[in-house]
Amino acid sequence: MANIPGDDPIFEDRSQLPDPLPIFPLPNVVLMPNASLPLYIFEDRYKEMVRDCLESQPYLSVALLQKGWEQQPGTPRPYPIAGFGRITRAVRRPNDCMDIVIQGMGRIEMLDFNEDRAYLRASVRTLDPDLADQALITQQAEAMRQQFLDLLDRKGVAADQFRTQVKLLASPIDMVFFVASHLPLDPHAQQEVLQTLSVEEQIARLTRVLGMMRGAKLN
Repeated sequence: MANIPGDDPIFEDRSQLPDPLPIFPLPNVVLMPNASLPLYIFEDRYKEMVRDCLESQPYLSVALLQKGWEQQPGTPRPYPIAGFGRITRAVRRPNDCMDIVIQGMGRIEMLDFNEDRAYLRASVRTLDPDLADQALITQQAEAMRQQFLDLLDRKGVAADQFRTQVKLLASPIDMVFFVASHLPLDPHAQQEVLQTLSVEEQIARLTRVLGMMRGAKLN
């Protein structure tokens, strides 16, 4: 397993994100804050990207490619807002491919792209949530939590550890991204939640989805 530079699970200094930040564009994956994302790295350019990250700062963004990317001329572009995270585990296979795990930390907006390497990089800024009415948002988040737990009951999901995670979530923002990560949403629907800065709007969007999911499966 690779040694991850500065491996400190207690403190993360987001001001130290590399500039430009490595971007890993994918057609069907959204990295949510706080989510753990395992990936299999087999393309040479992304093996280079991971090596570069591990040799300096282990941060990168996993970005969803925009709809219709197959028809775009040149290098396909991802949505400008994406999740970023930290490589917390990297294992090299005998065939020189790698298994890595990325821990989601937050959201970034890409400002300028840099294509001086085999992989894409971008100048970015981090994005903070919009908590316009904290008391109202907390109330709405609690209602969403209960709706999610009710859905687990209807689906017969009996995983105690999973349920405990849901019940222990203290922040409305954490709750939003946890629910968005565990509902069977299309990646572009997840992207809509990710790129919405208003927490109230995020909760409203997920609440509508939960209301329509009586017959759907959970991940």
